[in-house]
Amino acid sequence: MQNPNSIVNLFSQAAFEVNGKTFQNLGPSTVIASLGMDSVAIMELIGYLEEQLGLRLPDEELANVHTLADLEKLIQHIQTRPPP
Repeated sequence: MQNPNSIVNLFSQAAFEVNGKTFQNLGPSTVIASLGMDSVAIMELIGYLEEQLGLRLPDEELANVHTLADLEKLIQHIQTRPPP
């Protein structure tokens, strides 16, 4: 299971890989919308995270993700969810 710091690091790596952006001072309370990434970059970033973590982040649940801490909680929830 990931911890918030590893999600922050993975998010930072993903942002660089898919959008060529580097971010300073990311933390669990960072608001994703404040990072200046367009919707296409965000979708590519989500795809990168899904591939790296080996899971799927449902759109309806992503709608409630605002901060990196929210993203961490969603990933933890999905990782502990029983298979369908």
